[in-house]
Amino acid sequence: MNILILAFVFIFGLLLGSFLNCLVWRLYKEESLLNRSYCPHCRHKISWYDNVPLLSFLILRGRCRHCRKKISWQYPIIEFICGLLFVAAFLHYFNWSIPTDIMILSAWFSKNFWLVFCRDLLIIFIMVAVFIYDLRWFLISVNLIVTAAILFLAFDIFLGFNYLNIIIALIIGVAFFGVQFLATRGRGIGEGDIWLGGLMALIFPQLDKLLLAIFCSYIIGAAVGIILIIFKGKEMKTKLPLGVFLAFGAIITSFFGEKLLNLFFAR
Repeated sequence: MNILILAFVFIFGLLLGSFLNCLVWRLYKEESLLNRSYCPHCRHKISWYDNVPLLSFLILRGRCRHCRKKISWQYPIIEFICGLLFVAAFLHYFNWSIPTDIMILSAWFSKNFWLVFCRDLLIIFIMVAVFIYDLRWFLISVNLIVTAAILFLAFDIFLGFNYLNIIIALIIGVAFFGVQFLATRGRGIGEGDIWLGGLMALIFPQLDKLLLAIFCSYIIGAAVGIILIIFKGKEMKTKLPLGVFLAFGAIITSFFGEKLLNLFFAR
């Protein structure tokens, strides 16, 4: 049973990864999500059997059935990554061990499991969307951030987080990026990063985890910047999409926040 559950979670991740690819594109193009998917090259409507996550890409050998133009590798990669991350979120709830059938049945009837697990899945979904959007277009979708913020605020309330802690985290998250935006007159970071800072505060209303997520993001960003300078000849002033690294920091903190804080502060 446990293997079947993991397989189901992986397939669910593939499906949402496929939807995520569509969502990001429609947000950027400001198109309705209700319309059928289409090839970005010939704009031919894609049939359901050509829209099966991973399998359709492999069967079609990475090309549109109609115009034969190449399909971006982004689609299968994001689908596969979402599948893996969803499985990781499931195992994370059980302390990174494959749960027994009894543990799964117990969790199935637990409200806490569904709240924590669904919240972790939402973190993955939103942060992968932020990653793609900012990496491709150096933009943050405010519509996506505001919608996600409302959902995470609801989760915070249902999970019993202290209201004062939520407000303090929100102020710090917004102020941290807002000060940088004003200090650099928008050249260092964009306005969208301020919105993203507020969202991260709602994802991590515990101040130590919020700061850890931001710290991890900047460490990863600095490492990537150094690599680009050494191997790609980039300059110190080269602009990098901060949302990409904030997405990494959020997912890392979601999975390993407690362990990292215990390691840093030996608590």
